[in-house]
Amino acid sequence: MALREDQILRYSRQILLREVGGRGQEALLAVPARVDATGASGMTAAAYLAGSGTPVAGLGALTLGPWAPGFLVPAEAVGRPAVEALAEAVPQFNPDAVGSTRGGGLVAELPSGWSGDAPWVALGGDGMRAAVVFRSADGCVWCFGETVRHLVQPPDGALGVALGALGALVFQRLRLGLGPALGGRWLAAPGVVEEMEVRKCARCAGSPGPSRP
Repeated sequence: MALREDQILRYSRQILLREVGGRGQEALLAVPARVDATGASGMTAAAYLAGSGTPVAGLGALTLGPWAPGFLVPAEAVGRPAVEALAEAVPQFNPDAVGSTRGGGLVAELPSGWSGDAPWVALGGDGMRAAVVFRSADGCVWCFGETVRHLVQPPDGALGVALGALGALVFQRLRLGLGPALGGRWLAAPGVVEEMEVRKCARCAGSPGPSRP
C-alpha cells in the first residue's frame, strides 16, 4: 500500500525515523489494533495508536470510566460503552485509523482475556507501579499469561496516561518487528521505566529464555 501525499505529510515525523521509514509507516497503516479498555491507560494508548495511523477498534461491553477522557474521548463519553465511544471518536481524530475487530493485535487493560493475532500488549500494575507486558507472534503464550496473571488493573491519573503512551510505543515496535518477542516494563513514575522479569511457564522454565537483540 503506497502512501498518499497527504499521508506522507501527516506522518512525516515518523517516516523520518530510521526504525520506521516509509515501509514501516505503511505497515502501521495496514493492520488494526483491537483495544479492550475503559480507563486512562487504554484510551491514551488508543489515541497514540490512532495518531500514528494504526487502525483502532474497540472491544468488550464495559462502559468508560471517569479517567477515560483525555486525548481521544471527551468528558461526556463517561458512562457510554467504550466500543461506541471509540467508533465515534477515532474517525474524527484520524480518518486513516478507522479499524476492524478482525485481525491485528490486541492492547488491553487488565483484567482481560487474550485471543487472536499478536502482538499482545497488556496494561496493568501491582498497586504501586504501572506495568506493560508484551509478546509478538514468536513469544510464548504461556509465559505471557503467567506474567500477566500476577498483575492487577492499571492505575489512573498521570501514571495511567504515561502507561498508555508506553503501551502504544511497545505495540508499534512489535508491529515493526523491533525488540524482543516477549517482555515487560515497570513504570514507577512518568518517565521512569524499569525492566520487568518475565515469569516462565513450566515448559520454558528449564530452557534458555528468548534471545534479546
